Amino acid sequence: MKLVKLDINKHDLNKVSELIYDTDAETFNFYFGNRQKTAPKILRIVKENDNSMGFKNIYVVTENGNNRTLGILVAYMASDYSLKSDIRTYFRALRPLDALKFFIFDIIDHLILANLKYHDLYLAAVAVDEDFRGKGIGNFILHSSLELAKDKRCKRVVLDVDLKNKGALYLYERFGFKIFHKKSIRWFNGEKGVYNMEYLM
Repeated sequence: MKLVKLDINKHDLNKVSELIYDTDAETFNFYFGNRQKTAPKILRIVKENDNSMGFKNIYVVTENGNNRTLGILVAYMASDYSLKSDIRTYFRALRPLDALKFFIFDIIDHLILANLKYHDLYLAAVAVDEDFRGKGIGNFILHSSLELAKDKRCKRVVLDVDLKNKGALYLYERFGFKIFHKKSIRWFNGEKGVYNMEYLM
């Protein structure tokens, strides 16, 4: 296995978009309906460079010798993040109503996601294709993200875990991430929230 930067001319962008969808399917469904409706919109954003979900921030796990996507990592330096760039991308790449929905999605995320510091590496999405789960790919992605953070001289690696996702929480804690905050807001069907987690380098 290897973790490589997404190449939009080589890798399966549909699969990448579906894996990003899987990381927050419940919220995406609230805004757009289902995977079939959401993934093409995500794909248009992935194809753009200047945004947090753009191809420059995406890494794919492939098998040696081919470009099949086994999993993904969306990660960026806090110092590189720009909400304005994200919003510009939405309105450039999507229909106005869809762009507005992504904008609202981002605003609500800002209420609950971790507060980042300048030298943080933020893991925005970690996902493994369901056909390859249980084969150590999640661990491989996390290990690779720590190596990436070392290369970038980061002080911490930060991620957020949905309050209901006990399996992911257990994986991250086992890997050495610690909860440093819990945030939630009232949501239509109850509570929407995350554990903010960090790994100190």
